[in-house]
Amino acid sequence: MIWGAAFTTLFFTGIVAIIILLLFWEVTRPIVFQILGVVIGVVVTLAIKSILFVVFGKLNYAAFYRRRPLVNNISVVALEAWHLGLTVLFVVARLVSLLVAAALHAGRVDMSVLTESAGAIGPIDLDPLPASYRKDLLLADAHRHPFIERLGAMYLMKIKH
Repeated sequence: MIWGAAFTTLFFTGIVAIIILLLFWEVTRPIVFQILGVVIGVVVTLAIKSILFVVFGKLNYAAFYRRRPLVNNISVVALEAWHLGLTVLFVVARLVSLLVAAALHAGRVDMSVLTESAGAIGPIDLDPLPASYRKDLLLADAHRHPFIERLGAMYLMKIKH
């Protein structure tokens, strides 16, 4: 039990020492700032994409039902085309977050690394993509289900009359 905590402490001490070395050594400082500039640019791009995704979601969806399918399809295609360029970054970011979660749970004996809450540190979820994937599947299924379509038509008729 003490060895897990000791190895985790040494691992994170080494990571912090490498980061400080790269930031303060004059040879690697320009390279780090170039990488930092690219990371800031990608983060700003992802923030704009996330904001657009939320705005389009609020305009086009009512719960799991699409209000305007044509506008929704166009916005989803546009966002997916944008997403193709950022796919590699998503894979790398997800890999890093999963490695961080695994490193944080390396010395723990009270929970397994593969549990549902292993990717969470307090209220922060390091990997929210599986939950988003399930929600997206529900959205796709809910729109195509005949019962939901009939129920939506009944509600629209109730509002109209």
